[in-house]
Amino acid sequence: MNASRSRRYAISCAALLAGLSLGPVAPATAEPVPTKTAVKYDGKTSETAAASCFEIKQNDPEAPSGAYWLYTPAMSAPAQFYCDQETDGGGWVMIGRGREGWTDTYDGKGDPAQLATNPDGTDAFKPVQLPSKTVDALLNGQAPSQMQDGLRLHRALNAEGTQWQEATATRAQIQHWSWALSSFANWKNISYFYGPGSASNRTYAASMDRIDQHGNTNSITFAGRKVQNWNLGFGYGGDTRLGSTDPGSYIYSASADAGYPIPFTQAFLRPRVTQADLATSQIPESGAPASARRALPNSYSQAMLWRTSRETGTGNVGEMNTNVQAITEVNGTVFTGGDFKNLVSASGEVVDQSFLAGFDVQTGQLVRGFTPKFNGQIKALAPLPNGKLAVGGEFTEVNGQPVSNLVILDPATGAVDTTWDWRLENRNTGGVVSVSTLDVQGNYLYVGGTFTHAKGNTSTVAAYSKYATRFRLDNGGVDWKWRPIFNGSVNGINASADGTQVFAAGYFSTVNNEPAFRLASLNTVDAARTGQWDWKESYDKVRSSSYNYQFDVQDVGSAVFTGGSEHLIASYDKNTFARKSSSITRNGGDFQDLSYSNGVVYGACHCGDGMYQGAETWMGAWDEASDVHQIRLLGAWDSETGAYLPEFNPQLKGFRGDGIWESFTDSTGTLWVGGDIAQSLGAYGVQNTVGFARFAPRDVTPASVPTNLQVTTENGRDRLTWTGVAEGGTTYQVLRDDRVIATVKGTSYEVDHRDGARYFVRSEDVADNYSASTPVATAAAPAPAA
Repeated sequence: MNASRSRRYAISCAALLAGLSLGPVAPATAEPVPTKTAVKYDGKTSETAAASCFEIKQNDPEAPSGAYWLYTPAMSAPAQFYCDQETDGGGWVMIGRGREGWTDTYDGKGDPAQLATNPDGTDAFKPVQLPSKTVDALLNGQAPSQMQDGLRLHRALNAEGTQWQEATATRAQIQHWSWALSSFANWKNISYFYGPGSASNRTYAASMDRIDQHGNTNSITFAGRKVQNWNLGFGYGGDTRLGSTDPGSYIYSASADAGYPIPFTQAFLRPRVTQADLATSQIPESGAPASARRALPNSYSQAMLWRTSRETGTGNVGEMNTNVQAITEVNGTVFTGGDFKNLVSASGEVVDQSFLAGFDVQTGQLVRGFTPKFNGQIKALAPLPNGKLAVGGEFTEVNGQPVSNLVILDPATGAVDTTWDWRLENRNTGGVVSVSTLDVQGNYLYVGGTFTHAKGNTSTVAAYSKYATRFRLDNGGVDWKWRPIFNGSVNGINASADGTQVFAAGYFSTVNNEPAFRLASLNTVDAARTGQWDWKESYDKVRSSSYNYQFDVQDVGSAVFTGGSEHLIASYDKNTFARKSSSITRNGGDFQDLSYSNGVVYGACHCGDGMYQGAETWMGAWDEASDVHQIRLLGAWDSETGAYLPEFNPQLKGFRGDGIWESFTDSTGTLWVGGDIAQSLGAYGVQNTVGFARFAPRDVTPASVPTNLQVTTENGRDRLTWTGVAEGGTTYQVLRDDRVIATVKGTSYEVDHRDGARYFVRSEDVADNYSASTPVATAAAPAPAA
């Protein structure tokens, strides 16, 4: 922070302090805070990192604003943050700053170190936001809704940056920090302060909006608007005309005299955390454990090697004709099926192959020898135990030969396996056959869609099995004992891993003439219902309406997940069908596909805004939610708890808003998704991943452990040395007693001596994984003087 900038900010804050009132905020006191040890945690060094800016101010009422070291156990190591120690008693930590161009993503934006070193001025207009995980760590487990002081915004009131407004608001109900401030939510304790005695000062008890809107500058509009080129920021109301197109203006506007101008803003929180609040414990002599980050895909998509055409193979356009609707793997080849006209490589090569293609699971390159020819789109794929590929959809010919919407292919060449003599029929008046879903469990291939009869290898006549059936994989025959009768089409079918239940989702309301509204659980013996799944719909309409249809269902062992219309994804007990968890997406957001891998359920949808964890109704999502996070067509949920996993936050965009219709995790752990995809955000920028995108597993392997830690003491200093590891880019964290005190690049470190201090060292790689530590090395007391 340069000197002129520091003086200007101090003068601005001093002018406000005389009469600042930020809602029900208790005044900060100057009483010293007790600490766990004799160490003075003043935040001036990494070794003396404080628990919060608030703790620093309490221990030193004269502490100036500036960069300080902070540390809580949720952080891997201390880091520097900017502390405002002047406004309203001080103790505020900056979590973001900038003008237009903020983000609502979980990972925040920019280099976090810039907040400490470059907090204001015209060179700070480009937004920087701390990752949500870091903000949660600063809160030390406290929910944002329980914070005494809420979110504070220091906003420019004129283009010159000489007048400022202080606004505060607390997000009700929310348990974890989120930048998804563009999503509607409940807020409370909202205040606008312009200066002592100003007639414009206002306080409001509550509001429900994209933060808050009370008109003009008494408004906080964190929402992209066309008039401001869809830029996010902490904008003023639509009637405000303070903005300028001048790049040096402290209030941005895309055009002269446009509404909703976006001022330069600094965002602060005041966690009242002290050393006494930190739940630390003594590290055993054997050392501290390694990091245990969850196995999830990277949020950035892999480099695009191949894509589909934007044009469909059938010429039809709509959500039921998206480019990729089915993905699976057989013998090291990942197959993508849907409605696409051709394939295009990253170099621009166009391959005339429609509807179905195979890609090498290791390289991602097109498998050139797999060239089946279909005359219609593909809806479902499944690998068979014999190494063949089952394909279902709306086609009637494969390789020039007539088929009945279901076919078995050689996965190497695409040739039809004619030993499977299967036929599906729809004997309803005007009915057409379509296969929407396939699932293999044990000796059976389960098939769902729109049909009334199915014929297999072992019979010359077709079995009446309406909208769902199963074929035996040992002889190719229809299972005549398992013939459910649904009164509406089946969109998703999934047999439980224990072989006792088959779950179905669709447009039906009965099965076997018994109530089964949109969801059903059947036994695997004779397709009888296993119980009444009387689930709660998310949209309050009569059940005879077209609302609340369900698209997919997924067994996860301990529960069953469902996804469908009015934006609901939920999990249920498989025996009682009692709901265990639920989430709602707004705006837009029917869930269209579910998949499961390694304890994680992936939910795909045409959602593009907020994901409301814990909500059960579409109309009252923000009243019911415990968390709100941004979602862009794809999200991840914990299969046990149903909790949303916001660390996986991919950014996907479609052509028409039809969303993603398929997700699949291959044998390397890479997640493939397909549907109406135009672009995805990769590590080096936006990619034209038309039709499908891939997300590699993130690196969660702990770094290698350093060895041979030694401590010597000389001239009142403890000197640590150790043997490093071979990985490039590795840094080392030095731990003393129960906390990290430093991060270094070399293999030695010096610190003031403390008798009996217990030291450990661990390594951290470039992917933020840290190793188990070395065993303890203790600093001995120096020998007495002669």
